[in-house]
Amino acid sequence: MLWFQPPPWGRWTAAVLVALVALWVELRPDPTVEHPFAAVVIAVGEPITEANTDLRRVPAGLLKPLPPGSVAAREIAAGAPVLASDVTDPGRVVPEGWWVVAADLPARAQTGDRVQVVLLDSGKVVSGVVASPASSDPFAPASGGVAVEPGAAAEVAMAAASGRIAVLLSTG
Repeated sequence: MLWFQPPPWGRWTAAVLVALVALWVELRPDPTVEHPFAAVVIAVGEPITEANTDLRRVPAGLLKPLPPGSVAAREIAAGAPVLASDVTDPGRVVPEGWWVVAADLPARAQTGDRVQVVLLDSGKVVSGVVASPASSDPFAPASGGVAVEPGAAAEVAMAAASGRIAVLLSTG
């Protein structure tokens, strides 16, 4: 007789467990990580620290994590996320002890690019590094900053002040 069989407790328990696991998979929160956003305008060459950034939660995998000890490779607007493409290695921007001179730069020049500064009066060539690229604003002047070694800084600055330098950017 059928009414003497025990109820199928095992099948009912298994069905409830499968339903609970499916519900948990469907409703669990998405994994998030903390990522730095600029709290203030971050200038080129400025280190990325807790003082100039706020940590906000973003979905995991949305933004690449930043390497430790990064510095800004370009100006980062306040409130913008600090992207891996916005930062660089601190030794790449301006070598220790070098001086930054304002100069007209080629449009393609980016922070950290190696350049040659030619002094038009003497023909002397000085190696340099782009410290800050020219503004992307079409109404702004094309001047940026070129870092040069201390021994040539005064001579380059005098030539730049009179507009007697040319900045060469390598294409390779």
